[in-house]
Amino acid sequence: MSNWAKPGVQCICIDDEWPDQMTDGRHSVPTRVPMLNEVLTISAVRPVRDRLFLYFEEIAALQASGPLQALISWDVVCFRPLLKRPTDISIFKNMLTPAPMKRVKA
Repeated sequence: MSNWAKPGVQCICIDDEWPDQMTDGRHSVPTRVPMLNEVLTISAVRPVRDRLFLYFEEIAALQASGPLQALISWDVVCFRPLLKRPTDISIFKNMLTPAPMKRVKA
């Protein structure tokens, strides 16, 4: 089980091969799927047996197309947590620090 998958955590889609799709003529569900490298925010986590399924704030869980309607969740193995690097502004601070004055003999 993944210990990073919690509501509020941002993650990135690393696998967008979604095989399961319900179709009825010209209608199909899901209507919206995560895309490769898309950053999403977890809204809920659902454990099923030994796997975790995710819901996202950016994608409606209940999706419908014509007569088809389904509650859609996404397997945690298709995502990884988004790692944010801390901002380093030291280079800009150095630009604002005045250079020491040199004495010139006249």
